Amino acid sequence: MVKEALAQEGEIEARLRVVFGRRPELHRFVIQDKAGLADHIDRANLVGQLFITQITLFPQRGTQQYDEVYADIARAITQTVAERPEALRLLCGKTFVRALH
Repeated sequence: MVKEALAQEGEIEARLRVVFGRRPELHRFVIQDKAGLADHIDRANLVGQLFITQITLFPQRGTQQYDEVYADIARAITQTVAERPEALRLLCGKTFVRALH
């Protein structure tokens, strides 16, 4: 049972790591729920269950690039949760960082 859960979590994380292959400028992002967001964020007007935060890009080329990367991450999360509903629970609180070799 534990082995199966770990395999499932690994598969879900692998689906999100694909974004790094499409976006070489992406170095890091975090997936959080409302409770995990910074205190200065007004949670009352937020819609959704998961939020993408702390996106780190290098080199940074402006707002359009950031918006495109954000959209790519959001699509990957949405598709993963649609195909694997348990991903909603497993992705919350995860930090994804590009592995350098």
